[in-house]
Amino acid sequence: MVVDDVIHGPLCDSKWSGTIYVACDLQIIEWLEDPTFLKDCKLTIEPGTIVYVAAHNDAPYYKGCTCHTGEDSQ
Repeated sequence: MVVDDVIHGPLCDSKWSGTIYVACDLQIIEWLEDPTFLKDCKLTIEPGTIVYVAAHNDAPYYKGCTCHTGEDSQ
C-alpha cells in the first residue's frame, strides 16, 4: 500500500489529505462511555481523503465517520 502519510502518536490538531495510514501506536483522548475522542479534536480531513486504520484491520474510510465525534450521522 502506498500512502501519503503515516499517523503515529497524538491524533488531534492536524490536517490530513490524500491517502493516510493510522498506525497502531496512535494516541487518543480517553473516554468513559462513548468513544467520542474526535469531539473537539481539531482534526481536519480534506474531501477525497482515504484513511486506512490499523486498529480496524486496515479498513479504508473515505466518507467520514461521526461515530467518534458524538454527532448524529444521517
